[in-house]
Amino acid sequence: MKLPLLFCLALGLTGTSCERHADLKREISALDATFKQDEAATRQYEKDIAALGGKDAVPRIIEQTQIKQEQLRPLELGNPIRERKLTAIETAFARLKPAAEAFKAAQQQK
Repeated sequence: MKLPLLFCLALGLTGTSCERHADLKREISALDATFKQDEAATRQYEKDIAALGGKDAVPRIIEQTQIKQEQLRPLELGNPIRERKLTAIETAFARLKPAAEAFKAAQQQK
């Protein structure tokens, strides 16, 4: 089975013209350069991932996220109570504002 494959490969290489060899060599060198750049980028990504904790970082990140969510949950529940208190204070000030302005006006007239 390998013999016909080698024969076809040899026939294919000898059957191409010299012009085509130059084009093929250019394409191969371009692909080789791209391959080397991709390898370098892959190595850099692996270094970056290792610097950030690698595969072990995912469980730690999930654990830290859960801790932060547990810390934020009481604050989220406390906000509606604070908002209601703030609204009640603003309502009281709104009711007292006309009386305060009337008092100021009366004081200025004296």
